[in-house]
Amino acid sequence: MKKKHTMKPQWILIFFLFSSVSYGIDISPSKNTHPDILQTPRKHWSIIPFADPKRIDKANQINFHKIQSTLKVEPNRLSLSSLKDSLTTPSLRVVLTIFNSGRRTYTFKFPDSQRFDFRIRNASNEIIYVWSEDKEFLPMVGTTILNPNDTLTYSEVVAIEELDQPLQPGTYWIDSILANYPEISTSTTLVVEP
Repeated sequence: MKKKHTMKPQWILIFFLFSSVSYGIDISPSKNTHPDILQTPRKHWSIIPFADPKRIDKANQINFHKIQSTLKVEPNRLSLSSLKDSLTTPSLRVVLTIFNSGRRTYTFKFPDSQRFDFRIRNASNEIIYVWSEDKEFLPMVGTTILNPNDTLTYSEVVAIEELDQPLQPGTYWIDSILANYPEISTSTTLVVEP
């Protein structure tokens, strides 16, 4: 008769104890297998996913080729003789429109409460009026969001008597920019007749 090999219960218990000890060492909560990123910061990633400053700057860049600006002045033709006969204070209305023709939303950041500016030049290219010259703007940082296929419109009314020089017959240029973004600028003309 053959003898059956049977393991004694003590050997089975010892085997399981030794095998669990090695696993227990690997999963010890005191073992730190991750690098301490606060002690050794890395240049190519940060604590917060996708918070790399270069990535954020690139994502917030404005594609100025997708931004169109138009400037309108009302009226765009003035008659000096009709201004003298007018009962109301003659004025010009300047309207700057910014259009986003792209597929991305753009965020415009401003250092103060000013959003646009314009100036008027005469035929000799002399600046006869700068809208922001006598204005004070609140020192509040602001942002404006421009969605795809959306527009921003800024307008201002200027009394003709506020101009630094009286209007003479001829062609005047009105130049306008979006504040803090000189890349977004446009011009139009104002014709003054006798």
